[in-house]
Amino acid sequence: MRINAARFISIVAHPFVLLTLLVFLPRFQNDAGDAFRTTLIFVGIVLVPMALLIWRAVASGRWATVDASDKTDRPLLYGVSVVVLMAAIACFYFAERSSALVRGSLVGAAMLMLAALLNHRIKISLHLTFACFCGVLLARVRMSYGLPVLLLIPSLIWSRVVLSRHVFPETIGGLILGSAGAAVFLCT
Repeated sequence: MRINAARFISIVAHPFVLLTLLVFLPRFQNDAGDAFRTTLIFVGIVLVPMALLIWRAVASGRWATVDASDKTDRPLLYGVSVVVLMAAIACFYFAERSSALVRGSLVGAAMLMLAALLNHRIKISLHLTFACFCGVLLARVRMSYGLPVLLLIPSLIWSRVVLSRHVFPETIGGLILGSAGAAVFLCT
């Protein structure tokens, strides 16, 4: 029961879910059609390639879990993530003309690069990084968007530790990295 609850929390607060909400909700307030279109672009450019990478890595036996839980899994995850975010940046800059999406993608890529640089010492929790980043930014758009994400963070920490994906300091590292990323986004 405990493991199932931890898995459920981990799925609900997965970076794919939270980043999709971060792209969709701020735009939905102003233009539902634009929100759906932009979110589909984000999903196609970023999430589909990432999902295919994860599926292939697990199916081939290269990764033991879909979370790239081993430190040795992370370089491939970081590298591909940054490449797809660079493609998203180009699309959001040239086609969408969205400075917020360009900045968000740049900050996301920077957070991933910093996590990659630290990977030899600490395997930062990307679940916590993006939960904090998305929660803070969504709260700035509308408190009712961000507060549920922020309130989920303690149970997400518990989940990542119970599932043995991270140790406590790695989750705190994710909180710090996500908070710093949100601060950089908001100050630029």
